[in-house]
Amino acid sequence: MAKQPSIEDQFSVIEEAIAALEAGDLGLEEALMRYEAGLKSVRQAKAQLDRFTARLEELRGDEAPPHA
Repeated sequence: MAKQPSIEDQFSVIEEAIAALEAGDLGLEEALMRYEAGLKSVRQAKAQLDRFTARLEELRGDEAPPHA
C-alpha cells in the first residue's frame, strides 16, 4: 500500500491547483485535471483531519475524570 501524502503535501497540491486555475492560463483539459487533483487532495485532507480529530477525542476521553 502506498504511503499517503502528509496533510502539508495535501494543502500544497490544493494551493497549487487554486493558483493555476485562478491564473486562467490553462486549457480546458489541464484545468479539469488540476481541479480533479485539488478536489482529491481536499477529500484526503478532510479524511486525515477527521482521523486526527477522532484521535484527539479518544485521548481526551482517556483523561476524563471518572464519574461519581
